[in-house]
Amino acid sequence: MIALSPIFIISLTIIVLLILLVFLKINTKTCALITICGLGCALACAITIGYNISSSTQMITNISNDNMQMSDNSDSDASTQDAALSNEKTIAVDAVPTETGASSNENSVNSQVDTKTENNNTEINTNSGANTNTEANTNINSETNTHSETSTNNEPSTNINTETGTNTVTNANTEASTPAESNANTDATTMTVDSNKNDINPQTDSSEEYWKARQITALFTCDGYGLLYTSLILIIAITVSSLAYRWFVEEHLPHGLFYVILLFMTLGGITLVYASHLIALFIGIELLSIPFVGLIGYQYIQTHSLEAAVKYMILSAVASAFLLMGIAFYYASTGELTFSGLSYQLSTMSYPSNLLLMGVCLILVGIGFKLSLVPFQLWLPDVYQGAPTVVALLLSTVGKVALFCAIARLFLLAPIVNNETIRMILVMMAFLSILWGNLVALMQTSLKRLLAYSSIAHFGYLLIALISVQYQVLALETIGVYLIGYILANICILGVISLESHSNELQDHENEVDLSGLFWRRPILALTMGIGLLSLAGVPLTAGFVGRFLLVLLGVTAELWWLIAAVVIGSALGLYFYARLIINLYIRPTYRDDQLLNNPVIKLKWQDIKTSELIIGLSALLILICGIYPKWLFNLVSMAQYLTT
Repeated sequence: MIALSPIFIISLTIIVLLILLVFLKINTKTCALITICGLGCALACAITIGYNISSSTQMITNISNDNMQMSDNSDSDASTQDAALSNEKTIAVDAVPTETGASSNENSVNSQVDTKTENNNTEINTNSGANTNTEANTNINSETNTHSETSTNNEPSTNINTETGTNTVTNANTEASTPAESNANTDATTMTVDSNKNDINPQTDSSEEYWKARQITALFTCDGYGLLYTSLILIIAITVSSLAYRWFVEEHLPHGLFYVILLFMTLGGITLVYASHLIALFIGIELLSIPFVGLIGYQYIQTHSLEAAVKYMILSAVASAFLLMGIAFYYASTGELTFSGLSYQLSTMSYPSNLLLMGVCLILVGIGFKLSLVPFQLWLPDVYQGAPTVVALLLSTVGKVALFCAIARLFLLAPIVNNETIRMILVMMAFLSILWGNLVALMQTSLKRLLAYSSIAHFGYLLIALISVQYQVLALETIGVYLIGYILANICILGVISLESHSNELQDHENEVDLSGLFWRRPILALTMGIGLLSLAGVPLTAGFVGRFLLVLLGVTAELWWLIAAVVIGSALGLYFYARLIINLYIRPTYRDDQLLNNPVIKLKWQDIKTSELIIGLSALLILICGIYPKWLFNLVSMAQYLTT
């Protein structure tokens, strides 16, 4: 059960934090440290498990791609034997043979293949009849459980050594003479391995089996795909924990409950990423959505906070009802709830029933609300504006990334988009989301509302990957690269707004006026925020450009021309309002900070750079590195393979 160690560690952290809050009344700083330590341990476990699983999967893939040929020494034509010998590679498997007796039950193989040809055009003529003067000795040694030996003498010069057990190895040394005095010496090996028996190296195979991607009960799947996004969710949670402490620092009140709710939300996100069952999917969505209600309305003294919490709670409950009804219809028509079972049922079904189509449509309604896709997007800007900035960061990243990864796993396994009706619904949702999000974002002055509409457009872009999911390798790579760039950009932008705000204020500094001239006050934060905005706009040399390029490539491959046109138009519109925000950061202020007006020289105070600033700066640096040299990002995403069965 080590595969579920991130879930266990977070659950243990929640229990420890609750006990300390109830009995010891620990302060906010201690709660933040315990939360970060627990999340850090879970992240270390996820990275370790994911690396070992990906390395094991890659090793198996490399072995399967090797061009290995085993020769079969049966009676065949001379020309066939020559062709096989000329193309055969030399393979050496070193092991020590053991005798199986009453005190030993181990099986081992000692085989050696040595193919030697003196001339490329050597012909071996074998004459089994008369008129040949050959003297040969045949020695046949057979080792069985009784360890008996038999010796015979025949004419062909053959030496055969056979072990009867799970493995059968034949070593043949053939020596023949022709009138033209052409000699050929051939050593060949034929290994026949029973797959249901013991392996050649039990220790190596047991370690490979231990780190193999597997299904944990019927509810969860542990593979490289899930562990990659688990690591991303944990990184976001650590970032939010650090930013939240800075946000609460001027308010001398205990806020341990915030970190408990944050841990529950992280647990729900990881459950979603691990889910391979529709019930696990629903539980993960609810475990993710319910804590968000508490986080959105946590700082209820702020303007619009309670309004945003009530809106999210009511609409989330309605969307969950649609989702649950869709799952019920799905089960009634297929009789399966696991993703792999659904894949089998849908692939063998000649024509989907109306009940199945209704179930899929209801599931799309619930998913459309959670991902805020058109026409289920009206709640998002109000919730973004009313929620604290750190919670808005969670909503835009964990709240959407976890669900999108779970749905991508479902679409990869179950051929849902093969149905033309479902495909057209998804195409219309993507097209309208891209255009609506970018057009309405042009008219916003609040940065959080602008990012809310921008989020609608970005997940409209990502729907292209779901629609084109039949191109599995390219679709998975596109989803991974785009989501990583999107997460890093949101950390840069919303992290800066959070550092500029405090919990004892009625509203965060989210308007363009509040961020005007930020470069002259905090130049490093202005630079990181500008890089994040450029990445969201898809400017070259940023991670956002690489993700956008892969989306266009995938759309062209799948021939989704209308969606490609929407991406181009949306990118042009997005470039305008993102550039407007970047210019606003570098405008010299005319009515704020009189000290800056009198002393225009920028002074960097390194003592002001703390953990939160380092995380934001590192995110901006990664955006540039991924944009300039994206190969390592491709390698990271390609290692995250999903389990197909």
